[in-house]
Amino acid sequence: MFLLSLTRIIRFALQNFYRNIWLSLVTITIIVLTLLSLTSLIILNAGVNQTIITVKNKIDVSLYFTPNIDTETVSLIKEQIGKYATVAEVNLINATQALEKFKNAHANDSTIKEALNQLETNPLGPTLTIKAKNANLYPQILEQIKKDKLDTLAEEIDYDDNKLVIEKLSVIGQKIKKVGFIISIVFTIISLLVVFNTIRIGIYTHREEINIMKLVGAENWFVRLPFLFEGALYAFIGCLFFWLIFYLAVSLIQPFLSSFLIDINFNIMSYIWDHFIYIFGFELILMIVLNTISGFVAISKYLRT
Repeated sequence: MFLLSLTRIIRFALQNFYRNIWLSLVTITIIVLTLLSLTSLIILNAGVNQTIITVKNKIDVSLYFTPNIDTETVSLIKEQIGKYATVAEVNLINATQALEKFKNAHANDSTIKEALNQLETNPLGPTLTIKAKNANLYPQILEQIKKDKLDTLAEEIDYDDNKLVIEKLSVIGQKIKKVGFIISIVFTIISLLVVFNTIRIGIYTHREEINIMKLVGAENWFVRLPFLFEGALYAFIGCLFFWLIFYLAVSLIQPFLSSFLIDINFNIMSYIWDHFIYIFGFELILMIVLNTISGFVAISKYLRT
């Protein structure tokens, strides 16, 4: 009896799907667009987070000293900072290395190259680069350096620029999340309305059959289930179509994206494969739940009439 009822429910839902095939395709298209906005938001969020992590791993605190500072003094400062619990490592760049690094950084600037060639002595002094155990610990390191009055021995401390970059990336990331979230909400609402109207049209198409079922004493759940199943069917087909299209699209553009994302070590295809089960499962369940709610409201409104 249960299998017979289930068979009728599925057949009824499939008939409605094929009877209004163009409307069904429009509904699936809207679901695909909804999933596109949602998946893009997830990937953008992951990409921005990875970018911030990469930048944080590359930043450091640099202490620049004058050329006339005593080498032993710099070594003592290096040793003292190296004992901080928040510091992972301290590297010393001597004056000669600092000059070579500066020349390499400005190799294409003819004005700077000419100015350096006219100098008889090295204008740069030694530099200490400090890496923290955690990117969030740099303010504590700077505070400790000032507490120990080591900043008075340095000509300049470079950290504010790195901090500004991280703050800007965080702000951009938050804006991307907000815009993506709004777009996802808009498409979700549109999807709900389209599914609602699609099921309402299906109810109108089958109005005579539904009236007959009600006259012969069919329970409300038996009337509802085909339309709820239809909503779930839209969600399932929409998810399959979306991921097929999305996978093919990412496969084609991945080589071009790799050249832009190589510095931040973020591969979209790898990320999708590593998290596919979670993303696909989340989106499928979400769309089934939303479509089921939309279908339930649509049929309940009819059953009350």
